[in-house]
Amino acid sequence: MSRYRGPATLISSEGSEVEVYVDLRAKQREWSGTATIADFDAGAPHDQTLRLPDGREAQITLGASEAWSDVIALVGSGPPPFA
Repeated sequence: MSRYRGPATLISSEGSEVEVYVDLRAKQREWSGTATIADFDAGAPHDQTLRLPDGREAQITLGASEAWSDVIALVGSGPPPFA
């Protein structure tokens, strides 16, 4: 199992960028994790690009977040950018 914890950037389809802290895990061909996002906009597009500090990118889908929490679930698509 591969894992990445650290800074990342979420990029919406409109090109807006948000700095986040992620905790990601990969098992075989699937990967997922969480992102800590201050002031998360629940209306943000759910399909976004995740960019790691070294420039590697992958497509992700944002999951649900509790109204009181700044942690949101995410599910990766394709190969993990940290493996």
